[in-house]
Amino acid sequence: MMTDKIVCVAGASGLVGSNIVKQALQKGYRVHGTMRDANDESKTKYLMALPGAAERLTLFSANAEDSKTFDAPLENADAVFIACFPPIYKAKDGTPAKELDRERGYDEIIRPVRDGCLNILDAANRHGVKSAVLCSSTSSTNPPQPVEIKTEQNAVSDAEHQMDQKKYTAAEKIVMEDAAAYFCQKHGIRLCVMLPTMMTGPVIMPQHLEGDSHARFIEMLNGNNTHHERVPAGSMSMSHIEDVAQLFIAAYESDNAQGRYFAVYDSWSWQAIYEEVAKHVPESALPQPLDGQPEQPTRFDFSRRNSLGVSMRDIPTTLEETLNWMKTDPFNAVYQ
Repeated sequence: MMTDKIVCVAGASGLVGSNIVKQALQKGYRVHGTMRDANDESKTKYLMALPGAAERLTLFSANAEDSKTFDAPLENADAVFIACFPPIYKAKDGTPAKELDRERGYDEIIRPVRDGCLNILDAANRHGVKSAVLCSSTSSTNPPQPVEIKTEQNAVSDAEHQMDQKKYTAAEKIVMEDAAAYFCQKHGIRLCVMLPTMMTGPVIMPQHLEGDSHARFIEMLNGNNTHHERVPAGSMSMSHIEDVAQLFIAAYESDNAQGRYFAVYDSWSWQAIYEEVAKHVPESALPQPLDGQPEQPTRFDFSRRNSLGVSMRDIPTTLEETLNWMKTDPFNAVYQ
């Protein structure tokens, strides 16, 4: 399906953003992608190699600190996908976020994300864009009192509580969400917020392999255990990155979609994850067995996610596709 509709992807060179670009091109959209430096060939060459990119992808330099830099990419756009705010773990001087006092934690970890998101939305509003899809995180779904089964409505973090615990990196997401929701309600913009966690699967550019999950799997394929000395008792939520991107597109295309959506397939115990990974990596890469019984994984109600109509790959399939793809050494000298 070809269309004259333009969608803007803020953060087009990121893990999530690049996959949104890929999915949007596959669906026939014209795509305006933003990145800090649209002349950075080490990234642009991979985006421009995507099917349909030569005809329908235009890249722009834009910085979330300056709303005006988004005027050109948002001109005539029908929607904006905001995927340019990865977690901030350190202050400008390198101090870990958890070591900051409350004032610095807010000013250097939380405020830049909140203000940057609002700058993009302000530009979208100036250009009459009425649909926005925001990438947040399940770090915004941890209420002070745990819930038995998480829904998008009952699993809402309390920013004040998180900041009291010096969890500024987690608090940045719920503060961003709240600010975006208020802005969009005020200006009549339909907002969908996607909530992913650990995303794996084939990636679009080698820089994405430097992220925690992919880098960990590369080390394991090489026989190295660099993450867990012993299998943890806890759990991890996972999803295939391409499925996450499809959820973003589906949320935009569903006129009635609004609000928060889990963007994970499910949560598995680390024990179950490592049992699956063991089928694909050397034994030397595996941690020592769990001492005791695994904790119950996080439980979700996926009714809202399922309403978007995206069929998501299960965790064994996601791990298999990721690890088998890495074994092909797609960017050369990755897996040895």
